[in-house]
Amino acid sequence: MATVHDKTQVDAIPAPMIIQGGKGRLYKDKSRKIKCVVQHPTDEPLLLGEVLKKCSRGPKLVGCKYSITPDLFCLRWESTGKLAKLTDKFSRTPSTLDIASICRLQPGVTTSKFHRLDAKTRQTHALCFSIILAFGKTIDIVCTSAAQYDRWFHGLRSLMDRLRATRSADPETAFLYQIWIHADSNQDGMLSRSEVEKVTRSLNHATSAKGELRRMFTQVDLDGDGELDFNEYCALMTQLRHRPELDALFQPSVKSQQYMTSSAFEAFLITNGHTTDDIQSILTLFTTEDMCSRLQFRQYINSTWNDWANPHSMTLHHDMTLPLSQYFIASSHNTYLEGDQLQSHSSVYMYISALLRNCRCVEIDCWDGDDGQPVVYHGHTLTTKILFADVIWGIHVHAFESSPFPVILSLENHCSDAQQIVMADLMTQTFGDRLYIDDLTNDGSVLPSPHALQYKILLKGKQGQADDTTTGEYSDMDDDDDDSADVVLHKISTKTKKQPPPTGTRRRSSKKSKVSPALARLCLFQGVHFRNFDVAATWPCNQMSSFSEGKTKKLAADRKLAFAAYNRTHLSRVYPSGLRVDSSNYNPVMGWGTGSQLVALNYQTADLPMHVNHGLFRQNGQCGYVLKPPSLLSQLGTFTRAIQAITVTVCSGQHLPKPHGDKKGEIIDPYVVLDFVGDGVSSQCKSPTIQNNGLNPTWGFTATFDVGVEAELHVLVLTVMDKDLDRDDMIGFAALSLPCIRPGYRTVPLYASDGSRAGPYEFASLFCHFTLQQAKDDDDVEEMDGWPKLPE
Repeated sequence: MATVHDKTQVDAIPAPMIIQGGKGRLYKDKSRKIKCVVQHPTDEPLLLGEVLKKCSRGPKLVGCKYSITPDLFCLRWESTGKLAKLTDKFSRTPSTLDIASICRLQPGVTTSKFHRLDAKTRQTHALCFSIILAFGKTIDIVCTSAAQYDRWFHGLRSLMDRLRATRSADPETAFLYQIWIHADSNQDGMLSRSEVEKVTRSLNHATSAKGELRRMFTQVDLDGDGELDFNEYCALMTQLRHRPELDALFQPSVKSQQYMTSSAFEAFLITNGHTTDDIQSILTLFTTEDMCSRLQFRQYINSTWNDWANPHSMTLHHDMTLPLSQYFIASSHNTYLEGDQLQSHSSVYMYISALLRNCRCVEIDCWDGDDGQPVVYHGHTLTTKILFADVIWGIHVHAFESSPFPVILSLENHCSDAQQIVMADLMTQTFGDRLYIDDLTNDGSVLPSPHALQYKILLKGKQGQADDTTTGEYSDMDDDDDDSADVVLHKISTKTKKQPPPTGTRRRSSKKSKVSPALARLCLFQGVHFRNFDVAATWPCNQMSSFSEGKTKKLAADRKLAFAAYNRTHLSRVYPSGLRVDSSNYNPVMGWGTGSQLVALNYQTADLPMHVNHGLFRQNGQCGYVLKPPSLLSQLGTFTRAIQAITVTVCSGQHLPKPHGDKKGEIIDPYVVLDFVGDGVSSQCKSPTIQNNGLNPTWGFTATFDVGVEAELHVLVLTVMDKDLDRDDMIGFAALSLPCIRPGYRTVPLYASDGSRAGPYEFASLFCHFTLQQAKDDDDVEEMDGWPKLPE
């Protein structure tokens, strides 16, 4: 770490700061304080700080003074007024926040906290924004003027962009500095023994005894003053973060040396499966004077050059000019809900969150609201209501931030004719040219492609009563074969609050309702009640049906080939059973295996099926569209087994956070659950538990999984858990699509349960070895029926 003293290295630290002191040394003299160097004009007002209003749980607005710390690394706030201070005292939200832990800034009134405020405050949406954190946490801000909004929204965004750029340039120093800035609680530029003990606890690491930590401290404290400067701290971190599993891979010419020759490093890279072009780039980046140090070797192991995924598979490489029916499309069920199906909050935030996670099909339940304005909620339940207009605006603003490909709005329309007209007007005025209205110039046999529909909004809904019996009965309602689910919903919800009994089932009655022509003409996709595949084969390509998971499972077992043939030319949507009132999910591979494009899941629930969904849609540039495998696009009905088995060794973990990213709590006892989910396959195994070590636990655990038919539909999910006496908590996960996995020793980044990597998850990872056993060329397998149940 000698280069830490270089000016270039200081500038690479993840904050535009420098330390006072001779020769630019970092934290050398304990008497010298941090001096911030303002590198951007937007930083100065944030450093000075000012009072902003924050949404509390009341719901009330509480005045707080916000500022950023002198190192430009943290956001701090303190309440103003006695009542506000008392509120903050019992609040779970910390008063100091790492800028790096912010996932994004979201303009407008979108979260459930905002929706609980009075209408007058909500009307000031142009002065409002939310700081979005992991696990759905938000800090919701109301500014007093447009100028104040510009200072803070754009100032924070500028700081976040610069911070991420410097962290990407030098992640190793970024990690060390992040730990240092929190450990040096009194900001005297040195770390005492007690501060070092806090470091080890925050890193989820427990030395075998305090004596061992004292020995390490004394060893690196070169001047013997009982405190560590930044250089000495880096030396301590090198000892604490030692990775014994890398010792066998790092092969110096002499065992006592700390370097391996470039030729030895090149031999390792060849064995690890790198291409010739990659090897030359890696040698340039991670060697000095034809030598590779242990630090450089570890930096290579942690770099994106050694990521688990084939780089090409993560880029946008699929042919996007085929009809929409040829793709799997990331889809959400009851997108507006934050929790369960009965009494949770509805919010626009959930639409924005889904869209930014590359979901390309969202569902909107529309009902008549007060004052002639349609609302969105789960009808006949105690879920809260939000305005249809707010939902449409949120979709309009964020639809194409993460992907240019079309977004499908699945409308469940329960509105009167008058409010349907309001819906049509709102969407026409808000979306403008983005709203795709079919001109019916084609013969109805082929759907347009994702490429042709870039930046377009497509509607799925009713077209009105069917005029003949050659087509199905028009409906935009889900064709749920679990009709009893509606009855269950009503019984459960009315236990809490009395409501008038429904007249018949909701879906049956809604089919008889009239559809406004103004709304019907906007819908590209016509919801049609499914009868059988023979009738469905006669439909125009823009007519489609929805299937519950129960009906899908039955069709997959009895008529899978016919279902796949139907899905080659038409869209179909699969959705969870109405009995899943807890918003749990089903195995999405069941739907994908039939060729169904819109396999809708509850995005608010971080369970194994949602992680499998995350794994499939990571590929192809995370654009929300994945081309179906050839077997589901051909007429032959056979599947080719390209990969026969996969062997996974979970070698170790690095920088594992505490559950939910918390800073406080016990040191974790991690173990890894391996779930292999695919076409006719579902297997699970668990590693041993490592006690008191989340910094660098070593498992060396190996498991082999047989691959079923259609390797493209298999996902390996690695979930890190914290062993506890009562209930084990999830730490993080990684979902790996089988065709994307590179064999060899690979680093696997971990994600929070909601799919984010900000804050404590930025450096969390597993180190694994993968072996793929290729199948023989003639290993063709006939279609397999039946679908595995995912482990609970």
